[in-house]
Amino acid sequence: MLEIPDKLWLSSGLAITTCLSALILSIQRGFYNKIQLPLEDGNDQVTVKYDQDRDPNVPFADTDRIPRILFGTSMLTLLSIYGLYSQVLTFDKHVNDQQSVYGILSSTFILITWLYALALTIVSRRYQFPSQWGFVLNVHLCIIYFVAWFISLHDIWTAFTTNPGMPWLNSLPLVLQFLLLTDMVYTTATTDRGAPFVDENGKSVTAIDVSSIWSYLTFSWVTPLVHLAYSKQKLTDDDLPTLPPIFRGRNLFYIFGEHRDSSLLLRIYLANRTAIHAQIVLAFVSSFFYYAPAYFVNQLLILIQDIGSGKAGDDAMSHGILIIAGLGASVVVVSLIVAQLWYFAGSSVQVRVKAMLNIEIYRKTLRRMDMAVSSGNKEKDGKQDKNDDNGKNDDNKKKEDDGGEEEEDVSSSTGTIVNLMSTDSNRISEFSTWWFSVLAAPTELCIGIYFLYHLLGVSCFLGLLVMVVTLPANHYNAKLFAKSQDRLMEARDKRVNLMNEVLQGIRQIKFFAWEANWEKRVMDARKIELKHLRTGYLAELGFNFLWQGSPILVTIVSFYSFTKLEGKELTAPIAFTAITVFNELRFALNVLPEVFIEWLQALISIRRIDQYLNEPEIVPPPKLDANEPVKLSFKDATVGFKRQTIPSISVTNTESDDGTATPSDESDGFILKDLNLEFPNNELSLICGATGSGKTLMMLSLLGEAVLLEGQVSCPRVEVADTVTDEFKTTTEIDENDWILDHAVAYVAQTAWLQNASIRDNILFGLPYIEKRYKDTLEACSLVKDLSILEDGDMTEIGEKGITLSGGQKARVALARAVYSRAKNVLMDDVLSAVDAHTAKHLYDKCLMGPLMNNRTRVLITHHVKLCLSGATYLVHIRSGRTDLVGSPSDLRRSGELNTILEEEKNQDLAEQEEEAIETTNSVPTNATEADTSDDTKKAPRVLVEEENRATGMVKLRLYSMYLKMVGSPFFWLLVAILLFGSRGLDVTESWWIKNWARSYEVESPGAHVSSVTSVKNHPTFSYLSLPMATSNDMRISSKSDDDLNYYLGIYVLITSINILVATSRFAVIYYGILRASRILYAELLHRVLRAPLRFFDTTPIGRILNRFAKDIETIDSTIPNDLLNFVIQWIVVFSSIIAVSFVLPAFVIPMIMVAAINIALGVMFVSTSRELRRMDSVSRSPLFSHFTETIVGVATIRAFGATRRFLQDMITRVDVNARPYYNVWLVNRWVSVRYAFMGAAINVVTSLIILMNLKYIDSSLAGFCLSFILLYSDEMFWAIRRYTSLEMSFNAVERVVEFMEMDQEPPAISQLRPPAEWPKHGAIDVRNLEVRYAPDLPAVLHDLSFSVNPQEKVGVVGTTGSGKSTLALSFFRFVEASKGSIVIDNIDISDLGTEDLRSNLTIIPQDPTLFSGTLRSNMDPFDQFSDDDIFIALRRVHLIPSDDDTIDETEIGGVNSNVFKDLDTNVSEGGKNFSQGQRQLLCLARALLKRSRIVLMDEATASVDFETDKKIQRTIATEFADCTILCIAHRLLTVVEYDRILVLHHGKILEYDSPINLINNSDSAFHKMCRKSGEYETLLAAAKGKQLVDTE
Repeated sequence: MLEIPDKLWLSSGLAITTCLSALILSIQRGFYNKIQLPLEDGNDQVTVKYDQDRDPNVPFADTDRIPRILFGTSMLTLLSIYGLYSQVLTFDKHVNDQQSVYGILSSTFILITWLYALALTIVSRRYQFPSQWGFVLNVHLCIIYFVAWFISLHDIWTAFTTNPGMPWLNSLPLVLQFLLLTDMVYTTATTDRGAPFVDENGKSVTAIDVSSIWSYLTFSWVTPLVHLAYSKQKLTDDDLPTLPPIFRGRNLFYIFGEHRDSSLLLRIYLANRTAIHAQIVLAFVSSFFYYAPAYFVNQLLILIQDIGSGKAGDDAMSHGILIIAGLGASVVVVSLIVAQLWYFAGSSVQVRVKAMLNIEIYRKTLRRMDMAVSSGNKEKDGKQDKNDDNGKNDDNKKKEDDGGEEEEDVSSSTGTIVNLMSTDSNRISEFSTWWFSVLAAPTELCIGIYFLYHLLGVSCFLGLLVMVVTLPANHYNAKLFAKSQDRLMEARDKRVNLMNEVLQGIRQIKFFAWEANWEKRVMDARKIELKHLRTGYLAELGFNFLWQGSPILVTIVSFYSFTKLEGKELTAPIAFTAITVFNELRFALNVLPEVFIEWLQALISIRRIDQYLNEPEIVPPPKLDANEPVKLSFKDATVGFKRQTIPSISVTNTESDDGTATPSDESDGFILKDLNLEFPNNELSLICGATGSGKTLMMLSLLGEAVLLEGQVSCPRVEVADTVTDEFKTTTEIDENDWILDHAVAYVAQTAWLQNASIRDNILFGLPYIEKRYKDTLEACSLVKDLSILEDGDMTEIGEKGITLSGGQKARVALARAVYSRAKNVLMDDVLSAVDAHTAKHLYDKCLMGPLMNNRTRVLITHHVKLCLSGATYLVHIRSGRTDLVGSPSDLRRSGELNTILEEEKNQDLAEQEEEAIETTNSVPTNATEADTSDDTKKAPRVLVEEENRATGMVKLRLYSMYLKMVGSPFFWLLVAILLFGSRGLDVTESWWIKNWARSYEVESPGAHVSSVTSVKNHPTFSYLSLPMATSNDMRISSKSDDDLNYYLGIYVLITSINILVATSRFAVIYYGILRASRILYAELLHRVLRAPLRFFDTTPIGRILNRFAKDIETIDSTIPNDLLNFVIQWIVVFSSIIAVSFVLPAFVIPMIMVAAINIALGVMFVSTSRELRRMDSVSRSPLFSHFTETIVGVATIRAFGATRRFLQDMITRVDVNARPYYNVWLVNRWVSVRYAFMGAAINVVTSLIILMNLKYIDSSLAGFCLSFILLYSDEMFWAIRRYTSLEMSFNAVERVVEFMEMDQEPPAISQLRPPAEWPKHGAIDVRNLEVRYAPDLPAVLHDLSFSVNPQEKVGVVGTTGSGKSTLALSFFRFVEASKGSIVIDNIDISDLGTEDLRSNLTIIPQDPTLFSGTLRSNMDPFDQFSDDDIFIALRRVHLIPSDDDTIDETEIGGVNSNVFKDLDTNVSEGGKNFSQGQRQLLCLARALLKRSRIVLMDEATASVDFETDKKIQRTIATEFADCTILCIAHRLLTVVEYDRILVLHHGKILEYDSPINLINNSDSAFHKMCRKSGEYETLLAAAKGKQLVDTE
């Protein structure tokens, strides 16, 4: 039987392609029909929505393609019919001729293929583009045409090489066929499949879904974006197209939510399975192709060796050209496969996983029970003791049941939740990009080892054994690394949490001049973090040592075994191919431990997120029945902030360590027991009780924000949203009569929660703007006057947490939001205490009892019971964890129980009238029209929070030099340079030495040549199965050669061993320097931020500042060291390759330079695009975090209002905005890598051709030396550009950090003039011509103030809202600098003092109480300056614990809750959330009492405190601060009428300044009018006279 001809093999290949196409097409058809159905129903409820609309501005018509391919296919069908006909004729002539049979078979296969192709082409006419099915048919046709084109090329090549003199007529069909196929391949591959899609907003969508086959494979659809970025140099979000549908947050929300009951890992797989399967297939395919270029190089070297020895055949040159073509093609094919693999890995899976996790974490945040409030106080101590006992068995500790409680606490702090979003979701998504190496690496290893076996025989196994030996070391190292990473994450969490608290409490820190102490605290946390970072670096060094060393060691052992033990010759084809393969194997082997580590890190992150997603959620409300009457009630209810850990326990008292009685279930936090009450509908109800009695807990349990331990609570609630849509719009038209919704709730929290938006947006809170209702709301909430003072009226932007407004204004804006809302049921937590009495009365009359709140169910927590009593129909009084009075005021009055409440606040009336008097005197009449609330605002409002800065262009050289100086001195960098160049020099020397070694055989043993060449000649097939024939000749080398061998091998071992050491020490030296730089940079950043002026914190969202301290610092710590070193190493490799090759092949310089030039041009475009996209990614991340932190803080309000849907939509929008640049960053990488691969293929082909043409001067060893560099050149070039971009991106973090390091600073903390140790000794104040403005371009707030205060004098500062009282207080602390004039204290001008000296010697009791997480002790005395006794005395003085003469402790009566203030180790959660607002204010007051200085400023510090406590505190202040000078900003005249002097301010000017008695007796004085208006003139006069009598005595 004759050998089967090539033609039959090739045509059967074509037939098999056709059969496969038909099979796959039938499967696709079924699938296509299935997915078409729901979309064509026009059903809007499809969870995953695809785009339907096209861009009308892009003309598109599929008119050209079908006629061209129809013509070509018809012609080829006719040609194949003719071909079959002529074969049949030939068969008739030569009966029984086997070749003719093969010919007929071959022609039949070809005809069948073309008939099938013709059928597809005809069907395609029905499905013209942009039909999806039309594109499927087009792909099948393109593949068939391409296979046929390849066969046609083979036919032409064979015809012209075997028969060069063929007549042109015979060659015509071949040429015609080739030209037609070329045109058809081109047409099907390059026709776009339709005009671009547009999303629902008319914005064009990423073109991947409409790109042609060629464009899809080579990423040409990304080119417009690259050109745009390169030409504009600055991109905006509008420049980026919308992401494809399967990347959009709305769709991801549903895709990821489909399997919520499964584990997080499984959910990630199920949501991304298509892309993950594509990754798996491509990973396997790419592994098979990886060694193809090395194989062709091996074949080329063998051919050159043959030609050199004169043993090659006549067709050696054409053989060579075929090999070179194979080399070029293999480089291109590998790169296209790898590019697709990384597209699925980077752009697809990574982007989607990150978005999915962020949306899911946010969704959970909207549902999660806020555990921060409930951080029990005893829990930590219990843990502490346990830890002391079990110090040794650390691991067991974690497994204990109650460890869960601790974990819960940890994960509820804002910093940690933000970390889940910033770091953990990032880690998981990054791992998802290259997990497939787990599959690719082993496949690659198997193929590589097989290849090596054919090169080196059994010696390769000996070498690979070395790799196996290093695995345990690798494993140990990986464990060390994972452990250090775990601890690093923990330390980082702690530091970020600490920073978050510092930023939240920055005002307090600055008032108390605590910057230095806090700086030390944060730096201590940073020190621990850096310690773990150092361990991580050591582990990385271990990896570097093993990863650099193991492949080199393998090569040494293999070569040693091959030459010494087996006694074979190390020829150039073997040596250089083996080294190339070993290098590929290095990646395959090294990537496994690296993936293993990343896997561990990702698992830790998955565990953390999973744990968060499984935290307790609020109980969902029962299904809403609109017809059911609304009820707000408790029935036998017991509520608390924590689930009981012990089932029902009778309340018995147990003795605790300090002797105080503690109820046994107290550790479960505060509880209210046995609640039975129902708030009447459409009426006002009051909840009252002492500070810390549990009023807020009662309200939160109505909202479902607390844990119901037993009984029932009724209150309408909206379910947390679980659906999102594209078309989510807030209703714009609502009929006035349908405005109020019976089942809706509004809630005003005690600490007003406001968004970073304009005042109007905060009030509207997503509702349409209805002018009349809006203006009525402003009037009712007494905001008209405030808005008239603000330059931008209601368009004024509120800073984060409402920072630009005063406490009272914040409370009123929050109240206005509830009043404007559509809610029938309004719950208000202590809204009256943040405002002065005059405003409180206004709010009661015009708001609570006004027309807007009429017929609404109002529940109000208040201390102002008397004020609100007349309008209230229901009253609840809480005492000792139970309700002791419940009922209507009239019933309670009859039974006499009401008097006990009113007794507590009998001074209240007087206080209120006085405050009212202060506010109304001198006030300017205002009408509602004065506040500019009209829509047509005259000019754009001033932006408070500026858009985040984004640098453009290259990262400035100045930043590099600044950072490099931090890393080390010039001497340090000299050492690094020596190591870097030394290492690369040794690499090149290694190759050069192998070349000499291989050449030594050619010189010394001609016999060896002959035999190896003959062996090649006997096996001419081009498959590396033949390679062993090139190697296995058993001819022993003579003993002289043995010495030579030792010489070559010895030097080779020496070079490589030194190289391993030098290569590792590069990293060691850099890590050492980087640690130093990280410490300096962080310390500097922290110092600058803490010393920034207060205005910086008002105008910069905390999320943005935190981003610098979290993500950017993490980048600087973890990413920059490797990026910096890899960048330098990579560029040294590129230049050394050019130099080495040009040295051997001077002719090669020109093509090399041309390719380098093109590469650099592409690189520049790539870098500018990539840089912009990375910056956009960074900048778009901040709003994401700000929105997220805002939600965490205000989640109770958001849920109460039922606004979770809107916030979820907002988040999804922000996730999309952040995903766009992130998706494109990866795309641009793919775009450049494919283009570099084409350049690489070109340069490989050119070099090989140059070598083939110059065989007179080049032998195989020299050729091998050159090709070993060239083969990797374009890869190295790609990585050089990539490393540069990575470095730029990482330095983007340095850029952002430095931006904060260069901002304005406060005046120095310590100046040359230091005050005397006792300063201020007397407390004399002299203010001269003081003028203050908040910024140079703003008008003055205080005008030319001059007054003096004598030592120990008490001065009351009174005046209307906006008269400049608080500004005056701020100027004493130099938070605002005097633009003119001075403040002199004890003969020292405060502007000459350092801010730390000044602030640490003054005391302020501010309005906003700030607590830090930790214990009571750490809050009262953060820096261990006082004894416990001192602290207890201070707590007694503010009546948080009973003083010695108070035998009864209010809190502990009834034994439900114990007094937590008796234990200084009581846990304080973040922001002090586990205490009531009133308790927080008292703690801050106690803290001020501890500080004690000669001058005390008070800013109405007892607003949220019940009146009884307030009276006691005023007494305390009078006695405690008797020897101090006091400036008190007062809202109540009674507070200050007994002071020495009164300073009346109006619009920043002094109206009058005199003793109360003089002012009150002067009937023309403003103060006299205030007293007259107060209605308590006689009492005030008597108090003033009494004060005068005391003074004269």
